[in-house]
Amino acid sequence: MIIRVRDWYGSRSLRERRLLLLMSAVALPLLIWLLVVRPVANAYDAALERNLAAVDLNGRVRALAEGGTARPITNVGAPGSDIALIIAERAAQSGLVLDSNSAAGPNEVTISIGAASTIAATQWLAQLERDGFAVNDLSMAPTPDGNVAVTARLVRGAR
Repeated sequence: MIIRVRDWYGSRSLRERRLLLLMSAVALPLLIWLLVVRPVANAYDAALERNLAAVDLNGRVRALAEGGTARPITNVGAPGSDIALIIAERAAQSGLVLDSNSAAGPNEVTISIGAASTIAATQWLAQLERDGFAVNDLSMAPTPDGNVAVTARLVRGAR
């Protein structure tokens, strides 16, 4: 194969050989850039994006974990107060809309949120736990718009 290419190249005129060398000098760096440099640069950019997202998520998780131990338990309402009302108020303060909020006993409520940001929902539930509510039977399911649907049973004073 090499002999045939060498013979073919040798049979060209001087002008054609110079044009073929010029074409090779232009095409070779272009091919190297297209086949090597661009894919490596794209892979590097994608890896950098994944790393930044992981670092951001790690920071959020650490902040939530530190926040859970840094604050003392606050009052979760008097034993006779309406737990469903307390949960509804705290959800509204966090910007969440409860689809259902039904008391299942004097110190227990079952809630349902149709669509909420994952971060907002987990931060709200973490705050409820820090405030003395136990989160039982938690279910989070993704929704098509990128949010989550949440159902949970909350128990007052069960630490």
